[in-house]
Parts: sequence; C-alpha cells; structure tokens
Amino acid sequence: MRISGLLFLVLAMSLSFACREPKKVLTEREKQMVQESVMEDLPVGENIYPVNAVFDDKVVLLAYGLPKNAVKPGEAVTLSLYWKALAPVDGDYKIFLHLDSTKNQRKMFDHHAVNNLYPVANWKPGEVVKDDVLLQIDSGFPQAPARIWVGLFDEKAWRDQKKNVRMQVKNPGAGKPDRENRLMVAPIMVGDSQLKNVAVAKAVTAPTVDGDLSEAQWAQAFASAGGLVALDGKPLAGDEKSEVGLLYDDQNLYVAFRIGDKDVQCQYTDTTKRDQTLWSGGEKKASDVVEIFMDPDGDGLNYVEIQVAPTGAVFDAKFDSHRTPKWEAASASYNIDLKHGVKVNGTLNDASPDVGYTVEVAIPWSSLPGLQGVPEAGKPYKANFYRLSGSGTFAGTLVPVGNDFHDLTLAATVTFAK
Repeated sequence: MRISGLLFLVLAMSLSFACREPKKVLTEREKQMVQESVMEDLPVGENIYPVNAVFDDKVVLLAYGLPKNAVKPGEAVTLSLYWKALAPVDGDYKIFLHLDSTKNQRKMFDHHAVNNLYPVANWKPGEVVKDDVLLQIDSGFPQAPARIWVGLFDEKAWRDQKKNVRMQVKNPGAGKPDRENRLMVAPIMVGDSQLKNVAVAKAVTAPTVDGDLSEAQWAQAFASAGGLVALDGKPLAGDEKSEVGLLYDDQNLYVAFRIGDKDVQCQYTDTTKRDQTLWSGGEKKASDVVEIFMDPDGDGLNYVEIQVAPTGAVFDAKFDSHRTPKWEAASASYNIDLKHGVKVNGTLNDASPDVGYTVEVAIPWSSLPGLQGVPEAGKPYKANFYRLSGSGTFAGTLVPVGNDFHDLTLAATVTFAK
C-alpha cells in the first residue's frame, strides 16, 4: 500500500514528539559525556563525509560519519553528526532525523544532541558538537534502499501551537534539501544487499556505434551491470526483459540498452529536433525512450541526463544541482557531441507485434562535467539507467531509487578497470 504524502507526514509528526526531553541537571558522568562530545575542530577520518549545510545562518552541519552503508532489519548502525553553532539559537530547537525507505515507510530518531544531554540552545558559537545517533532498525522495516534526512524544529512551537517550525536550509552544501527544510545527508541500504556497484571493463576495441549489439564484449558488459527492474524492485521478465551494459575506452563511455517491448512506439519522428520532451509521449501519449543519468563525481551537483528514443531522437541536459535549472534551460545550454545508433526489432508505430529495440551510445569523456578522461580508480561515479514504455505508465530502472529519477544518491556506483 502506498501511503499518501499527507498521511505520511501526519504519522511522522505524531511520532516525532514522543522522545525524551533534555535533562535539566546532569550528573558528573553526563557532564563528562558532553565535554567529550564538544571539540574545537572537525576530526578527520575514513568514514567522515563533509556536508557544510547551513541552517538559518545559525547552525552548520559540518559532516556526518557512517561506518557502513548497509544494515539489516533488527540490527543497528551509529550515525555521527558533526554540528557547529554560528550564533546563539533562540527557541527550543530539537534535531529531527528521518529514515525514509523508498517503499514509503519512515522511522523517526528525533532527539537532543549527545543522548539528549546537550540541546541546541546550549551550544556555544564556534564549538563543534559530535552527536552520535544509534539507528536501530525494526525487524519489519522494508528491505530496500533508504535515505537519512536531518534538520532542526522548534519543539515548543509544536507543543504549544501545533506549528511545525523548522530552521531553513540556507545552503545545502553537499546535502540535498527538500521543500520541507529537511536535508538528505546519506543513503543506506536496509537488507542483505549492498548499494549497487557496477565494474566497467575497458573495450577490447571501440564498439561500432550502430545499435547492433552482437559484438562479444557487450555480452560481458550486460552481465556486469545486470537487468533492469521495475520501480518496486521486481525483475522485468518475459516480453519486457531489459538490460543495460557499459564499456569504456580513453575517449568515450559506451552505454547500450537491450529493451524488450511488444509494441515499440515513438511519436518523435523528426530526429533533427534536439531536446524534445521524449519522456512525455507527445500528443498521442505513447512513446518509448531510454534514459541515462550520470553524476561524474557523485556530489549531487553538475549531473547530466541523456535520453534516446527508438526513432533516434535525442534529449540531453546538464543540471547544476537537483533539477536546477529547469529542464528547458538545462537542455538549451548543453548539447553533447553524442554518437548513437538504434535498431528496432519489429515495426515502429505499427499494431503488429514487436520484439523490442536496442540503443547504443558513445559519450565523450570531455563532454561530462569535471572530466577530461576516464575517472580515477576508486573515485565515486554515480549513474542510473531507465526505460520508459508508453506514456510513462511503465518504467524500468537499474537501481530503484523512488519516483524521483534525478535523485542519484541511491543510484549505482560505477568504477572503471584500468
């Protein structure tokens, strides 16, 4: 069952205020715990990730620490939040933390810092506060990708006036804000699976970019990336079975799709027009398309979207940050020197049964933001791949991340073998 946004919020808020209040008088041991959590500078560590998000010009989330990106239901993992006060904070602000599953379930971890011993109102400007939060995952929590969101709300305003007053995210830094002044700081996988990693082999010879995927090296590339799944994570099978493969050389990233489709449709037949709304289906509301999203350095900024339709029509756009600027401006200012080939196994825009279609794309490294060549080994490279069928009523993806295709935080991490 899909929980509506309003019900989701009401349930979340009803739970968020059941947490313990901060202690007024601390024991000597508790005072020592607070002292141990306050420091002058942000520590440096292997599992500490910079954020530098500013809330109301009063508080900065400098970084977070997370020792692993996967946890099983019934287990726990400690998230460390490193805060810095810029100015005194008026009001009874409290830290909220939401663990949101892509299957529309939320678990709350609202609290005052340092195990409810050091509320925000007591923070001194300039000091760094390490706030460890034990994320205990219920046994019934969905086994699916999830996102960790944080922020600060005025507990007194809610308690006395039922007003949900939150500090505004003035600068998200490396985080991703939403319209509710929450900041997405980290993805995490709940369940036995890890977040998906795809190892990309170097092409033996440069593929001929014509949509014919019979070259032997594509077979291994498809096996490495794996098949596409529905947005709920269920495999695409039978007539809808689809897969994606990746190869590279010193000049290009090569992406290939093999799409199963009984009725290949696309209303965008004029391939001389760049950046048409291929995903919308046009006036007849029946079009197929494949989509590529890539964030070369994995920071959520300067990412690209590329779409190719069965007719060979192309859309490409570069976004500075999440859906910003709007797609019209993002596509108008960015045109990749793209090579692509498409083959339809059947008859396009015809009532007779089809088998599907294939797409092959060569993307020059030099056309991707921040890259001049193959990414360095070990560097994070986030990517996700989709197919849309009909008017967007059916979709498949390499990694299910929810309904926002532009959110790459849970997308695959792609690495390149030298």
